[in-house]
Amino acid sequence: MKKIALLLACVSVLCACGTGTPVETTNADTTAQPTEEVTTAQQLPELKPLEIHSISQLNTTEYPLDSAAGEEMNSTLVADFRKTYTLDPGDMGGVKAYYTRIKKIDDSNYIMIFHNTKYGGSIYCMRSSDMIKWSAPVTVFKQAKITVKGASDNLKYMTPDACVLDDGRIIAVTSFRAEHAYEKEIGENGVAVSYSSDMGKTWTEPQVVYVGTNWEPSVLQADNGEIYIYFTCTAPSILLSDFDHRSSGVGMIRSTDNGKTWTPNVTGEPYIPQYVMRYYVGVQDGVKKYNDQMPVAVQLNNGTIALAVETYNFSSGAYKLSISYNNDGYKEDVGMDATGPADRQTNMFNLAGPYIGQFDSGEVLLTYHWSGTFRYRLGDCAAKNFGDAVTLFDGVGHWGAAEITSSHSAALTICTEEYSAKVANMYLNHRINANKLTPTLTANTSEWDNNTDAIFLGAESQAQMAVRVAHDDDYIYFLGERLDNYVTDKDKAVVYIHDGNTGYYQMTLTNDNIAVEYRKSVSSDNEDKDAAALGIKYNVAVDGQINDILSDNDNGIVYEIAFPKSLIEIKDNEINYRVKLVNRDTEKGKTITEDSNPSAGLKDTKGWAKATLK
Repeated sequence: MKKIALLLACVSVLCACGTGTPVETTNADTTAQPTEEVTTAQQLPELKPLEIHSISQLNTTEYPLDSAAGEEMNSTLVADFRKTYTLDPGDMGGVKAYYTRIKKIDDSNYIMIFHNTKYGGSIYCMRSSDMIKWSAPVTVFKQAKITVKGASDNLKYMTPDACVLDDGRIIAVTSFRAEHAYEKEIGENGVAVSYSSDMGKTWTEPQVVYVGTNWEPSVLQADNGEIYIYFTCTAPSILLSDFDHRSSGVGMIRSTDNGKTWTPNVTGEPYIPQYVMRYYVGVQDGVKKYNDQMPVAVQLNNGTIALAVETYNFSSGAYKLSISYNNDGYKEDVGMDATGPADRQTNMFNLAGPYIGQFDSGEVLLTYHWSGTFRYRLGDCAAKNFGDAVTLFDGVGHWGAAEITSSHSAALTICTEEYSAKVANMYLNHRINANKLTPTLTANTSEWDNNTDAIFLGAESQAQMAVRVAHDDDYIYFLGERLDNYVTDKDKAVVYIHDGNTGYYQMTLTNDNIAVEYRKSVSSDNEDKDAAALGIKYNVAVDGQINDILSDNDNGIVYEIAFPKSLIEIKDNEINYRVKLVNRDTEKGKTITEDSNPSAGLKDTKGWAKATLK
């Protein structure tokens, strides 16, 4: 009976929904209903659930690289509440996770690579086709018993990274060390690699590619085909002074033959790789100190390699972001006793454990941890300027990472001190195109199939909404597709559209009505307006049982608005708008409001979302 009651509720709503007419909703009673009168094919009209698209199905249009140039600071990155989760050791076959990195193999395969204790042990890899469900961990580098100068020791692997090579193989890179002899026996430590040709199911035996004390390697294959392994290099300074007076800098080795050989081929003293980034920070006991560590690089859309590090400030004790830029395949060796390279920014803001990537549209994504939180910032196309920090997770551990997974999505991950992996799938919002279209306002979302540009709301609750914009000669159209497991009469969608001068219209859609307000200027009060009198048309279609809190199988709501162009002044074929999603899952539950542009005020449209009328 419950399924039939749900369908009857949908029939009542869909049949009542009309262009420009408030919908009539019916709360169907799911108890004590006679079955004989409602189960015949003659009495039940054919009914299909609403087609409500998730954000992962949208934004399929390909744009030129760096198409967001100049507007990157207006872009936002929004977590998907439904795809944000924690993997505990029990979810990973009892294996603990630390220093997690997710890597995209292809459009339907991903790996997560990590080591299993805070300071290393073995390296593991898990596979996924959706970044939600993961396979059991397989061992990539296995901790082993070794003997160092006659004494028993443990060979430990830690701080892994990975990269998909041009030939389809995955290269995994790791730092290794002798646990007990780490500080004194430089030659027992190093960097190793392993390869997988079957998407992470199996891995080759470790290959040592650098000998010497180090930490935190990362790997990048550049457009020229060369593979670069960057790492925090301390071995040469330990050899010259001692462990307590060590300096760091970014060491690099390269392969020009797809990983067969590496240059420089460092197998012992003086343990010097090519230094590609190094910063003078002061003097300790008469010994010059250099820094730059935890390197990770991205080749930007313009071809420049941006290498991000944390730089320790000797005087303050704080770590800060530094980035260097390279366009010649690292022809320069910075050396042991210099600050370099010349093209760099130093001590930009407080940060530890940076990770960096770039979207096709140009926004650079930087993640890091600071003060017990995992944070991210969006930067410009050149990785020179960054917006405000956004906190994603509180109370986490260290060493998070980000992976760009599509033109509009990224996967962010970090571990906790309890060895759990936290994962958030994120979606990028920026300027969208509003194509020519005259929809029928009948909840037929397939009419929008050639207009997939969308923005996303859905970081704070299970309810989430993708919003698209279209236009014709007379109207601007908004389509809001709301996925919602618990539809209630407190649910709303709010759309603001700027009038092109100093004011804006605010349209609030409930399940059965629209309320329109207009604010002429910053100093004006909101005025209630009649939607029909203004020529505003709308439609709301509900697929679910309103206020049925015992059910969790509602589909959601489709909102549609036709807004007359004559009400606003359109300049340069551009409109400024913003959207809010209001959700309450139970009658007395918490009301959650999500804003497409939370950092922008209603008085200033500079930070509002933008749509170009094509």
